[in-house]
Amino acid sequence: KQETAEEKRSSSRPCQDPPVFAARGACRTAPLDKLLPEGLTRDFIEGMEQFGKKIRGFNGPQAVVAGIESRTSSPVRIPRGDNLQSTGAAGLYPCGEGAGYAGGIMSAAMDGMRTAEAIARRYKADHWEKN
Repeated sequence: KQETAEEKRSSSRPCQDPPVFAARGACRTAPLDKLLPEGLTRDFIEGMEQFGKKIRGFNGPQAVVAGIESRTSSPVRIPRGDNLQSTGAAGLYPCGEGAGYAGGIMSAAMDGMRTAEAIARRYKADHWEKN
């Protein structure tokens, strides 16, 4: 018996004729069920099927899901003062990689913590001045 397209899509077997995926740099394909726990794999597949009902072709046989890790940093930097607020917009606290203050997930986390502490200090001071 030959499988229907729906049976092929819902199968957990690896695709026999995977689509060609080209990207700059290193790229590796892997079966999702070998990367994630069974429950997450099932939920992911179910989510893809739901998207496929809303956006035709989203989960079609030539669809590719890619998890990208970038090794580049933001080409911009939003200036901020010693209090970590933007020098151009009071109350705005630019932080992390997108604002130009980090170059990866760890430095972005550290900058986020530092910025959160600055915000907490500011609002704690405001709270005590009012009470």
